[in-house]
Amino acid sequence: MDAVLVILETADGTRGIGTADPSPGYSRQTSQEIWDALSDVILPRFLEVQPETPCEGAAVLESVQGHENARCAVEMAFLDLCGHVNDKSVASFFGGTSRKRERLNAWIGVDTPQSMAENARVWRDRGFASLKLKLDGNPERDIERVRTVVGAVGSQMQVRADVNGAYDSKTAIDVARELEDTELVHLEQPVPQDDLDGLEAVTKSTSTTIMADECLLTLDHVRKVLDRGAADRLKLKPLRLGGLLQANDALEMAADAGIDCVVGHGFGLTPATSAELLLTTSHENVFRPVESVGLLKMADQPFESTYSYSDGMVQLAEAPGLGVSVSDNHLSEFSETRLTIP
Repeated sequence: MDAVLVILETADGTRGIGTADPSPGYSRQTSQEIWDALSDVILPRFLEVQPETPCEGAAVLESVQGHENARCAVEMAFLDLCGHVNDKSVASFFGGTSRKRERLNAWIGVDTPQSMAENARVWRDRGFASLKLKLDGNPERDIERVRTVVGAVGSQMQVRADVNGAYDSKTAIDVARELEDTELVHLEQPVPQDDLDGLEAVTKSTSTTIMADECLLTLDHVRKVLDRGAADRLKLKPLRLGGLLQANDALEMAADAGIDCVVGHGFGLTPATSAELLLTTSHENVFRPVESVGLLKMADQPFESTYSYSDGMVQLAEAPGLGVSVSDNHLSEFSETRLTIP
């Protein structure tokens, strides 16, 4: 996995860290594009202005057009830095946390219905209360996958299903209606991301809960989906939206509309995962368990965190910033390229 780590450091050595963890072919920027945007555009501008508060930092980043993934990494590092300087958790910038722990959502990749059901039982036995199924766009097979897994664990776990935009609107309506008699929690992004009319048609044609994901690239997209009632639930990712503060705004917009949201980027490193968890703990309209599950997927990372994890539950500690630090000695094992901007 290629990711970009941003470290902001003050003259007295106080640090803030942030990561951009793109998924090839899915994220808005590649790792190289993130690197170029940081080194050529965003960090020189940010260091020239020298913002001192989260609001000032947000204003600098909003003056940069595009580069959403890179902006997210800088904002994350700056919020972490502000937290350390003021001895506050990053959660305080979102209104303060009301929760000390979050339960995580499991996931199952595309496979045969029987294998997916077996994997679901494994997650259940590990203590997880929910899981997401990846579907591949074959409607008959996808319906069988959902029915088989729900039949296996549906009375003990939430079951979610993600299509990643693989159906046209007619097929999506047919599949959603076929699943109405199951205990499926929601069907995620059943139509392509640029088909808002299709998403609205599916949502208004079925009692199956429909969640928007890939179509939510900006706050304007969030507003349009909410205004049209084009989805029953939203999936918000700070990396995609351009930052935690943007995601926080989106959560508040959804709350005003009476809509709950799933939060999480499934391949986030520890800084990004911690940032998302601190964001979720500050909002009541988060649909739980959360999908900030990067820590479950990483074999090793050059970070140390203050929170603990067991049996599908993350316990958050009261610590300044993100509650995460870089292990400098360990970092050398992972770092391929470094650049210092004075």
